[in-house]
Amino acid sequence: MELSLFFAKLLGLYMLIIAADLLLRRHELEGAVKDFASSKGLLVLSGSLSLLLGLAIVIAHPIYELNWRGLVTLLGYLLILRGAIRTAFPSRLQKRLVSVFKHGYWAIFVVILVLGIFLTYAGFTSAS
Repeated sequence: MELSLFFAKLLGLYMLIIAADLLLRRHELEGAVKDFASSKGLLVLSGSLSLLLGLAIVIAHPIYELNWRGLVTLLGYLLILRGAIRTAFPSRLQKRLVSVFKHGYWAIFVVILVLGIFLTYAGFTSAS
């Protein structure tokens, strides 16, 4: 349970910080995403890091329940998927990343904010 709490706090706070950044610096981030997407090397590097983090979460936290603990494991699998896509298909991703970010900006923001609030709440209020 302690590892579940750690991952919930870590991922929840990370998502809240990213959501705040998305809310406060939209135009700067759109430019940063455009610059990021123009580099295949950065896409592959970020994919490798996502893959590594996702594997660490899934290996250390194999909990398959319909609650916040299962959500942590699900996020690990999503990181693995994102990492595999970024490392295997950086050219295809370059073409779509800016468009997805620009057109889905508010949806991305809301999902990250809601998940961040939920995981932070679960991590800091659940008994160990």
